[in-house]
Amino acid sequence: MEQYIKSQKYNENSIKENILESNSIISKLFLLLKKPALWQRSCEPFWDDEHISKGMLEAHLNPDWDAASRKHSYIDRSVKWLISIIPAGSKILDLGCGPGLYTKRLSDAGYDITGIDYSRRSIAYAREHDTKTKYIYRNYLKMDYTEEFDAITLIYCDYAALIPDERKTLLSKIHRALKPNGLFIFDVFTEKNFYGKSDRTSWSFHENGGFWSDKPYLCLEAEYYFENNTVKAYKSIIITESNLREYIIWDTVFTKHTLLNEVTPFGFQMHSMYDDVCGSPYTGKADTLCFVLKKI
Repeated sequence: MEQYIKSQKYNENSIKENILESNSIISKLFLLLKKPALWQRSCEPFWDDEHISKGMLEAHLNPDWDAASRKHSYIDRSVKWLISIIPAGSKILDLGCGPGLYTKRLSDAGYDITGIDYSRRSIAYAREHDTKTKYIYRNYLKMDYTEEFDAITLIYCDYAALIPDERKTLLSKIHRALKPNGLFIFDVFTEKNFYGKSDRTSWSFHENGGFWSDKPYLCLEAEYYFENNTVKAYKSIIITESNLREYIIWDTVFTKHTLLNEVTPFGFQMHSMYDDVCGSPYTGKADTLCFVLKKI
């Protein structure tokens, strides 16, 4: 009887511990599901996560998929246009180069080009498939060049994924890295992308794993809008049997006026403006906007 009572007490304590642990997880989950503060960053690694970076590289290399990179037919048109505006033989810095899709094409066209990216897997792929080009694994917000490049590119709207303080840091570093009259070429999304959008949430279960994990996981996703629908937070909460992770990705949309007002104080003037990085004439009706800025 005494042994039975002890066993019952152990079971009761075990149940209580499980309940407390479950309540803790639920409390954390409820906290994570709240709308984030403006510009709040998540702490989970992203670009160098072993599983996620593998999926990102596959997305880069898929020629027919607008995901991590644009479709390769678009990239070909974009590079052709870049060649038309960047003088032959120029020294170029490609920020966020990924596996070198733009970088290698520009190198093959005769440019002296350096690529920087924050994904070890993408840089390793680029180095393996393009031995002529210098590829650097680094957060480009920490680069340190002085009047070294004739042109700097930042393509596929990466600029808008940075928070305001990061954009200020980047503009200062780009201005310093460019030679006098050097060009900064980049694109952003326009307000057209957020028209009529509002906060939303959804969930999905991935029994065989997926983009976020190779193990079964539950994905809770949310989009939150700020600043009169000019800023979006894309939040993903990934729940596996063993852990719970949160990722927040920010995106900002611009008009030509808001973008020009942001970049002008950092020593740039407008060189030319387009609907995209293929050089389509500016109409103000596209979902992207491309600036070519000149260092002054």
